[in-house]
Amino acid sequence: MVTEQETLTIPVGSYTLAYYWQDRPYNLYIWRDKNGHYLGSYFNIVKNTSITDSLITFEDLIIDVLVFPNGDWYVLDEEELPVALAEFENGYVHQSLHVLTHGLDDLLLPILTEGKTRFRHESLFALLNENK
Repeated sequence: MVTEQETLTIPVGSYTLAYYWQDRPYNLYIWRDKNGHYLGSYFNIVKNTSITDSLITFEDLIIDVLVFPNGDWYVLDEEELPVALAEFENGYVHQSLHVLTHGLDDLLLPILTEGKTRFRHESLFALLNENK
């Protein structure tokens, strides 16, 4: 993934941890390389997330936030909006983006910390390579 200032490469053998919430205006993907090192995170601004035993659905609202391991973050895909960000979805996306980006450090750090313990690389990597 490329921003105006940085590039994030996800090498072959990497994997994704996905987080979905019904009460938040975003979902989150965290990438780790084949050695378990954190590569970056990707937030989608969404609405109408539904989670059942067999299916997760949501409406992707175009705007995304890419976070690099050093904490730098970039808003992506604003140029794809059919109208100005402040007007898109009656301001819902703009407000959701504001809430996300102003609390990003407080939000992401605990998830990354918990993820290291809860989703241990050794266990995940073994599971991912079971059928190879």
